[in-house]
Amino acid sequence: MKLKVIDLFSGCGGLNEGFKKAGFKTSVSNDIWKPAGDTFKRNNKNSNFIFGDITNSKVRNEIIKLGQNSDVIIGGPPCQAYSLAGNRNVDDPRGRLFEDYFKIVKAIKPKYFVMENVKGLLSMEHDKTRLKENEKKKLNQIKILENQKNELLLKRKQSKNTSKIKFSRFDEDKLQEIKKILTEQKLITSSLRIKVTETIKKRFLNLGYDVQIKLLNGADYGVPQKRQRVIILGGLEGYPISFPSPLYSEKIKNASSVLPAWLTVKQAIDDLKNMPENIRFNHIFTKCGKDFQKKINKTPIGKTVYGGFSDAYFRCPPNEPSRTVKENHGGVFLHYEKNRFMTPRELARLQSFEDNFIFEGSKSQILVQIGNAVPPKLGYNIANALKAFL
Repeated sequence: MKLKVIDLFSGCGGLNEGFKKAGFKTSVSNDIWKPAGDTFKRNNKNSNFIFGDITNSKVRNEIIKLGQNSDVIIGGPPCQAYSLAGNRNVDDPRGRLFEDYFKIVKAIKPKYFVMENVKGLLSMEHDKTRLKENEKKKLNQIKILENQKNELLLKRKQSKNTSKIKFSRFDEDKLQEIKKILTEQKLITSSLRIKVTETIKKRFLNLGYDVQIKLLNGADYGVPQKRQRVIILGGLEGYPISFPSPLYSEKIKNASSVLPAWLTVKQAIDDLKNMPENIRFNHIFTKCGKDFQKKINKTPIGKTVYGGFSDAYFRCPPNEPSRTVKENHGGVFLHYEKNRFMTPRELARLQSFEDNFIFEGSKSQILVQIGNAVPPKLGYNIANALKAFL
């Protein structure tokens, strides 16, 4: 009998693909976004997929009903509230969706659960729930300063990319003053908040789970991409926790390693560079204006079209893994050799999706699905590490 898995916040199904390749059968999957769900259903024709908001009790109860006796629950709650690249708003409700994940784990009591999230989760904090009035007042003052800082940081970033927004000397001075105050208040702030990871650990410990957290790099597991993700593993009492051992290494830093070198961008996509556009294969070209095309033509390897961006319109070095694949509102990587954007299929290769995995939706919707996905090869190695004890 196959081991069964429940897939929450499934997106297009990257993590599920990894578990499926490791021999698991999906009991039920859930996501709220239809384009991702359409992709999931196309590639998992016989699975139970529930469209809907997991915070809705009817949706949760249907997941629980279909997922009875499952061995593992997997999924990554939306990461916007945790991201180091975002505003890190501690009041963002998306940062508390692990509570809905928790409710399903509590109802099913699987042998293991797997949560995936961005690196920023390790330092993300939420306000403590039991604060005195003077503490609440102090925290509100701190939040005002934090919001002002975020607004100024955004304004400074935008000013580098357009002449329409000016970031004055006064703005810079104000930003530095706010940073100084927040630094001085750091001890007080930390006493009023608690780390998200500690909250998660405590909640699951009360259910009888041992919980361990580790930062994994997809490149160590055969993904041609330096994608760092926080993996939270929970094992019910009696089930040991085991993270997968690396299969590849960064040869520059580990010259003596017996492991093979990280896979590179060129190894992953070079055979597609001269392929004509094929929409059914998700090999879709991006059209751009003459002026922007000239900028692309002048962008060297390792640089971006616009200096203010770190990843958008970045021309990937061919002989190393790519940076983290993101949706970037269409501003995806440039090809290392061709003067064009990488296609969705090339980006899917960098995420370790196999070519028979076809994405549904418009090109922009497909890019969001790819950027949000867990690399299947990372999921496969996590699944195998748990499978040994199941």
